[in-house]
Amino acid sequence: MRLPHVEPMLATAGPLPSGTGWVGEVKWDGARCVAYVPEAAPVRLVGRRGGDFTGRFPEVADAFTEVRGPLILDGELVVVRDGTPSFAALRDRIHRTRPAALGRAAGEPAVFIAFDLLHTGGRPLLAEPYARRRAALDGLQLERPHLRVSPVWNDIAEAYGWTREHRLKGVIAKRNDSRYAPGARSRDWVKVEHLRVADVVIGGWLPGGPGEASVRAVLVGVPAERDGPLRFVGTVGTGFAAPERRALAAVLRRIACPVSPFSAGAGLGLPRGTVVRFTRPELRAEVEFLEHTDAGRLRQPVWRGLR
Repeated sequence: MRLPHVEPMLATAGPLPSGTGWVGEVKWDGARCVAYVPEAAPVRLVGRRGGDFTGRFPEVADAFTEVRGPLILDGELVVVRDGTPSFAALRDRIHRTRPAALGRAAGEPAVFIAFDLLHTGGRPLLAEPYARRRAALDGLQLERPHLRVSPVWNDIAEAYGWTREHRLKGVIAKRNDSRYAPGARSRDWVKVEHLRVADVVIGGWLPGGPGEASVRAVLVGVPAERDGPLRFVGTVGTGFAAPERRALAAVLRRIACPVSPFSAGAGLGLPRGTVVRFTRPELRAEVEFLEHTDAGRLRQPVWRGLR
């Protein structure tokens, strides 16, 4: 039989829910993927935006050869580096398409982590409550190399604590009675991410608005050594209130500097022609972020305020 295409259901960001009727799952730092497992044909791995991941993750595709279909599984492709899921390592895998490059990726194999069952035995399960879908998923006994089932907690506070302790991206709280809503961002799934806080120094800014009266983003770094240049760690453009952007622009103009305070040769990763105003490295700030990239940058930094 031909399996129907299913758009992944999406979670809504929010505070950790309280009350009964919720369970907690891990929010993995990977790539969303739906696995289509026909009854008598190879598996097909499809990304959230429709990309075909099958040939890019052959070790995962091979893991499904002994899984009996027809099935549709919702899950995440994850690559573990230094004991924790690494989005940087996964991104490297996603962009490799040539056979030689795929072969070199064998040193960092991926795992498909299933967390929902959408179709089984020729029957769609989208209208079934999450608790029933999850029970059916657990009954498949999928655990094997490169194929896992995500853990689940009846106590979402415990899930939150466990994922934070193990340096995972966050937790997803799901209503036990929720149906699967393809392509929808639903409040029946709530994502809560664990953010880290960095103490950084402002070394420049990107002006915005008429007369450069507002801050579009700030360029931040950390001291590489005492009284030395800053090591550039990223550009922060979210988390500001509109009045704060204007007030900060006025402060930064007063400490303008004609040369970059960042280490010589440090690439800022900005598009050609971007207007940058450098400042003396006098202002310290706090930003939230998910992790450090392999290049030492802050991933998804969010402004918290001046120190």
